[in-house]
Amino acid sequence: MKIQNNGSSGAAPLDNTRLQPASPDSANNRGQSISGLDGDSVAISSMSARVSQANSADSQQRADRVAELAALHARGGYQVNAANLSSALVSQALGPGGEA
Repeated sequence: MKIQNNGSSGAAPLDNTRLQPASPDSANNRGQSISGLDGDSVAISSMSARVSQANSADSQQRADRVAELAALHARGGYQVNAANLSSALVSQALGPGGEA
């Protein structure tokens, strides 16, 4: 992507010299920082790293549960309660407000 500023009226020139210093309490929330060749950088907070870890753990739990159900089904021990299943499907389709 290329951005050009040809001094059109009403457009302020780009100011790429301003940097905001890190707040003093941000030292406790440091995450990962990646710098590019041109001085560009991206910082990912430790909060987003924790969210990512939680999502990974949740995904692993779901995968484990699916594997458990697949093994149960393979042994012929998985019996679906049709009334509970249909109720859950309708509730999910209707959403929290009860309307589609």
